[in-house]
Amino acid sequence: MRGDDAAVRNGIARLQELTRNGDYAYYTDIAHFMAGLPLTAPSPAQWLDGEQNTRQRWETVVTARRDHLDTAR
Repeated sequence: MRGDDAAVRNGIARLQELTRNGDYAYYTDIAHFMAGLPLTAPSPAQWLDGEQNTRQRWETVVTARRDHLDTAR
């Protein structure tokens, strides 16, 4: 995780509150994946290629974006 860890964790906590009923619960998973954090509880989301493959794809998106921003400076 890079940047403001507390803000990321607070954002994830807010997402968890907003998706408590199960709707859009995958948003919380994606936020964890993008931040490189483990899920705090079993997810109700069912990923087509499995959780690990989905996590890896989101981590790749974040890494590519960071690389792009680093080279743009």
